[in-house]
Amino acid sequence: MQRDMTIKDFLQLMRKRALLVSMTAMLAVIITAVANLYIMKPMYEASEYLLIGNLQHTNMEASYEETQKIPQMLASSVDFIKSPIVLDAVEEKLDLKASSLKEKLFIENNKDSQIITITIKAQDQKLAKKIAKTTAMISIEKMNALLKFNQVKILEKHNGINEKNNMGAVLVIALMAGIGFGIALAVICEQLDDSIKREHVAEELLGAAVLGTFNRKAELLPNRQEQRFQRGRTEERREPHADEKQVDKATSLS
Repeated sequence: MQRDMTIKDFLQLMRKRALLVSMTAMLAVIITAVANLYIMKPMYEASEYLLIGNLQHTNMEASYEETQKIPQMLASSVDFIKSPIVLDAVEEKLDLKASSLKEKLFIENNKDSQIITITIKAQDQKLAKKIAKTTAMISIEKMNALLKFNQVKILEKHNGINEKNNMGAVLVIALMAGIGFGIALAVICEQLDDSIKREHVAEELLGAAVLGTFNRKAELLPNRQEQRFQRGRTEERREPHADEKQVDKATSLS
């Protein structure tokens, strides 16, 4: 017979099932770590940077006009790079699957900045670098031909590739999920246990008052001194006395 679980009951349950909850959480963390190291492939990021407009101005009038045009050029460039005009050309040149590039491509432009960042995320670092470079080159080629943007160029940078590894965050999530699953498992085990744990439950089931309780951990066996005493008594019974030995010896001689 189960009743609603109170906060006190829940805390007692957590104390009782602490080993189950901790083991479940540890198992979830270990499985997640092994999966990230040996099963799931790491994610790599490759980026290319496009400069829109000219950063050096010698003529004040030309500088003012270009400053007014740059925000429109940036917005148009970002939309243009994401358009099928560029994506289809990159997929055709690199023989990529349809719509796969759109999932890997990320475009970023910070406020008041003339630089557009083209980032490709892929599990193959060489492929990520190749796609990012090809996307930047085709974007400049198409913008010069279709949008008449002549002041767009690729900024030189190092050839490093960043490895996107969120192992710490993944392990924390796995730990929290393991704790939650362990708590749920402990509650289920407690609900499936039909044993009587409280006096009032026994009184409700039997319809009689409880006269007393006993500790199930009490020692039912004699203590060590009693065991030694009984062992000595048993040995004395087994060994014959000296008088009995002499009588048996005299009888045998006669």
